[in-house]
Amino acid sequence: MDEQTSLRKAAFSFPKLYNFPPFFTRQPNQQTYHTQLEAWRKIVIEYCRFYRIWALSLNGTALTNVKAESSSGDDENEESEPSGTEGEKASVFKNTKINREVKGDFIMTIYESLIEKKEASWINEQNQRLGILIYWNSLEDWATMLMNWVVSTGQDGNVLTIYELQNGEAVQDQEFAGMATETLTRVIFVLAKEGRARVLKDDDGTIAGVKFGS
Repeated sequence: MDEQTSLRKAAFSFPKLYNFPPFFTRQPNQQTYHTQLEAWRKIVIEYCRFYRIWALSLNGTALTNVKAESSSGDDENEESEPSGTEGEKASVFKNTKINREVKGDFIMTIYESLIEKKEASWINEQNQRLGILIYWNSLEDWATMLMNWVVSTGQDGNVLTIYELQNGEAVQDQEFAGMATETLTRVIFVLAKEGRARVLKDDDGTIAGVKFGS
């Protein structure tokens, strides 16, 4: 059993503060509130890192198969649904042990704090109901990791598909293995902007492959 599989079978260790009921309610004292907000921000990042969660719904459950759909927000049915399939784990903002959970408006405040620190971004800025991408490494750090792997494995100059970069046998021991498509797309565009990758698209605009190298 590899290290990543072992971690997923274990349970995340929340800080003691997580079992303190007032922690789940926004505190009126400004100094206490800022300490509380910072604590929540760290919990979300470390929780997602531990379980390799790439995106969260508005109530804090894990999302899979993440896509930035419904950009116009015109379709009411799509707008009301999260972007991906919700995972089995309970919301990070709900502690059943003490019967407490964070309310939606405070969750949004926590998300905005993560976005401000570039540790997250909306899956679709125009339709925030789709959920939020969590960056337990920055997009720039992910781009560096991906490019280092490309160079070290002699893939420089080759064309690789999104599937190969997510699920290929050669990437299974890499931290970016299994990365959500929407996150991976943003990482690739970081490299493209730097001139280290070229995006190849199908007729419908979807990414067919990525050619690495300047």
